[in-house]
Amino acid sequence: MYKNALKEDLKRVVEDLDGTVESTDTIAKLKTKIEKSSTFESDADFVKTLIKNYIDERVSRNEREATLEKQKIELAKLQLAQSENFNLFFQSLERAFLTKKINDEYKSEILINLLGERAHNVLLYIKKEELNDYEKLKSIVLREFQVIPRECLNSFKNAVKSSDETYIQFAARLTANFQYYCSLRKVNSFESLCDLLISDKLFETLNKETATHIGIREAEDWFRPIDLAKECDIYISSRSGSLKDDIPVCQRARRLSCSEKLQVNDRIDDWLQQGIIREKCSDYCSPIVFCKKVNGAMKTSSVGSNSRSPTPSPMESKHSRFAMLRRLFKPWKWKRKKKSDRVLNRRPER
Repeated sequence: MYKNALKEDLKRVVEDLDGTVESTDTIAKLKTKIEKSSTFESDADFVKTLIKNYIDERVSRNEREATLEKQKIELAKLQLAQSENFNLFFQSLERAFLTKKINDEYKSEILINLLGERAHNVLLYIKKEELNDYEKLKSIVLREFQVIPRECLNSFKNAVKSSDETYIQFAARLTANFQYYCSLRKVNSFESLCDLLISDKLFETLNKETATHIGIREAEDWFRPIDLAKECDIYISSRSGSLKDDIPVCQRARRLSCSEKLQVNDRIDDWLQQGIIREKCSDYCSPIVFCKKVNGAMKTSSVGSNSRSPTPSPMESKHSRFAMLRRLFKPWKWKRKKKSDRVLNRRPER
């Protein structure tokens, strides 16, 4: 009759039999109260059926909860595989802890099971006696896997509704992402929220080099709008001393004056001494220099258009392909010269 019965089942039976249940009652006392009740004495089969129904109800309820928890675990693993934000993961997990009334001693074990293969990286940074400390384990997970605030903001801006997601779920996900971004930036007032929005907008207008410099200077904090503007002005003014961002001058091609030619020659000599360019001459082409590119590679480039040596005439070339031309044109040239000499000799002298 009492097979697989738990204390909670017996308490429910005693309450249904109009009995009183005290907090100090043990399983033996509860059984005694059931057997001494008037209902049991009059209809023992009814009481046995009642006990069995309560046991079956509890078992089926536990099976449903176990199936639901298994589905939640699979969903959490899928979310982790898709690199979802860990703030959403921990919010859902801790809400489940409160709903299911999970004891603190089991929370860290559940978290390690949910992390799967990623738990190996976490276990490297935690001591053995700290494995049961859920808060310590959570902080290590956030430090190991969580994105920086700037990436969290980009994730919020680039968020897209998935096909299997309702708009209510999408709105909740956007809200959680933005709230977590504000928590990372330590925004706790309307004024600080306005400053954060202005600073983010100003940061989006920066070029890549300036944005990289500001990102290094910010570290884990963020600049207020005025401070960010000052940092940008200081960086650009210090950078303009070595590399100006002036607009290049466009003008028509012209001949260089003597003084300008001397300046160009001096500049070329200076580059040759510094190793920026290296001269290499060819017999049949203009001087060639090796120019060093930004990435350190060398590139060949011509510095003049005049040929160092004139192209030889086909009639003066010794190549075999011009032999037939010499045979054809040279006799005619000799005959014309001989005829002209004969005509000149026939002219009478004056």
